Amino acid sequence: DEELAIKSGQRIRPHLITESIQKIKALYAEDGYLLADVTSELSDPEEGTIKSEKMRANAKDLTFTIQENKKVKLRNIIFEGNDAFSSFRLRRALKETKQQRWYLFWRSYYDEEKYDEDLAAVTTFYRNHGYRDFAIVSDSLYYDENKKRMNILVRLVEGPKYKFRNFTWEGNALFTEKELVRQLHVDKGDVYNEEDFNLAVFDRVQGLYMDRGYIYSQINPEIKPVGEDSLDVHFSILENHKVYVRNIYVSGNTKTRENIIRREMKLYPGDVFNRNKLIRSQREIWILNFFGNVVPDVLPVDEDEVDLEIVVEEKSSDRANANIGFTGEYGMMGGGGLEFTNFRGLGQRLMLSFNVGTQYNFYSSSKPSKYHSFSLSFTDPMIYDTPNLVGASIFYTFRGASTQYYYPLDFTVLGGSLSWGRRFRWPDDFFRGNWAFSISEKNYKGQAADIERYLGYSESSDSTTAKSMGISLTQVITRDSRDRPEFTTRGSRMVWETSLSGGLLGGNEDFHKHVLNLEWFTPTFSKFVLMSSLKLGTLQKFSISSDSRSIIPFDERFVMGGNGIPYGNMLRGYPDNSIGPRTSSGGPLGGNSMLKLTSEFRFPFSENPVVYGLAFADMGNVWSNSDLTEPLSIDRYDGFSLKRSAGVGIRFFMPMIGQLGFDVGYGFDDIS
Repeated sequence: DEELAIKSGQRIRPHLITESIQKIKALYAEDGYLLADVTSELSDPEEGTIKSEKMRANAKDLTFTIQENKKVKLRNIIFEGNDAFSSFRLRRALKETKQQRWYLFWRSYYDEEKYDEDLAAVTTFYRNHGYRDFAIVSDSLYYDENKKRMNILVRLVEGPKYKFRNFTWEGNALFTEKELVRQLHVDKGDVYNEEDFNLAVFDRVQGLYMDRGYIYSQINPEIKPVGEDSLDVHFSILENHKVYVRNIYVSGNTKTRENIIRREMKLYPGDVFNRNKLIRSQREIWILNFFGNVVPDVLPVDEDEVDLEIVVEEKSSDRANANIGFTGEYGMMGGGGLEFTNFRGLGQRLMLSFNVGTQYNFYSSSKPSKYHSFSLSFTDPMIYDTPNLVGASIFYTFRGASTQYYYPLDFTVLGGSLSWGRRFRWPDDFFRGNWAFSISEKNYKGQAADIERYLGYSESSDSTTAKSMGISLTQVITRDSRDRPEFTTRGSRMVWETSLSGGLLGGNEDFHKHVLNLEWFTPTFSKFVLMSSLKLGTLQKFSISSDSRSIIPFDERFVMGGNGIPYGNMLRGYPDNSIGPRTSSGGPLGGNSMLKLTSEFRFPFSENPVVYGLAFADMGNVWSNSDLTEPLSIDRYDGFSLKRSAGVGIRFFMPMIGQLGFDVGYGFDDIS
């Protein structure tokens, strides 16, 4: 009824019945009922159903009789005339049309619309492998005798496999032939690939002109077959003239102030149009993570000018949250917080959070460790629209003593920090620097032997408390060229963090710490993205300190294993904080050097909200010198024996919540 939309009382026009039967058959065919039989019949209405004599004379009942029959499954897809590629390889090129297999029982039905798209995919496959003259001669469908299975026969002509021979250019005054050939990046002898060739011409070469402002330039490639398997290409270029940007309009920003968007632009009114700068502007606005979509558009004004329009789609970037969870160490944990990543629509970041661990544990009669924390921070990434960042924070944390892969000391931290940062122009404008000055006081309480072991000193032989003061200066250099903040498809990210504590700054926490984190994102086939990362860390004590109480706090040392929460480095597939030097009871001592390698193969399930799955492989380890004042040595790393793991996971980015993740991993190596 919904498909036909026929109503009582409407006129029966010519072809109405025939068209209705075709719609019903098409509806059944979508679900695999290709042999559904539909007939129709017009009959006089029953007595008493129509009171009006005039209407009764012209009224008819329309009855459709449907015999559904059984679903028809696609048994075989047969190709004829294919010599260069096997039928198995060609069937792999079909995206939706799949012949019946035991593992494809849910998707082996024929869909005519998808089948036509798949035939076009076969043509694209051949032409991307050099067969420019490829053609499908015919295709036919036929059924088995019992009409329960259907077969498809595709006859094709491959033609010769072409290679490029010569390239000639005409009409180019702005760039030399050598520059154009270098930008084309297609060499003599390369196999013809239709998609790559179009990308080379209309993206790379024409992009060269559009980056100089020649937005109306035209490049017309004339391809001429030569001999049996060669192609000569003649490029006819019409350069036209430079085009300038007149106005830039911003729309769709219902919360974010317009200047927050404009200050990320790399193009300004009066500039020569530059396509690369426009794409870069789109990326800079997107990486703010305030918008679900950013669409730049070019609006022609006249022969010499264009307007630019940046259309954004606001998304919820501020979060108010309450949480409750369970950890083996801290038992039931609960807390909440406010996170304004676009505070007042000015791009500022304000964060307030607190968490409390309770005294209840499902798995043990012993009381779990106490835990509570509080933090407040504010950051303006571009104060007064200048490339300068300012920020401040205060924080407080208490972590109770533990023996389950955690430290056996009550540990309290109270401190604050001030930070300043700036965008760089060199080596390129993806680089940023941030410098933070922080002061913190740490108090320790526990057994005298544990204080001596983890701090390296104690106030007296029987002292159960200790205190340290940390005054540090931290430098963070980042380079971030990712195209998206949540599901990144290309680009890279580098974070190099160096901390200097104590020494001439004062306090009794005397060390220098260096951590380098590199991430690369590489698009592969379909929508799959490969993420590769390398993380290196080293921690050394200042040898210049003469204070007998000079320490490296244990929370600054490297620990690894599990999810890395509440501190440490994630290594999935192993218990929390179980990798690296440990005491005889299994508690982590922490190390002064760390190496971790990660590869993740990601696939997106949804773009808004972002949901993606991943398969991962991790390797890592933590090592320690017996004396942290000694220089690092390769011999100390046990041949770089890395602990290996693999598994799968999923990530959700939910409005007002943020990222949620779940991983299942298996560790391959012994940690005893």
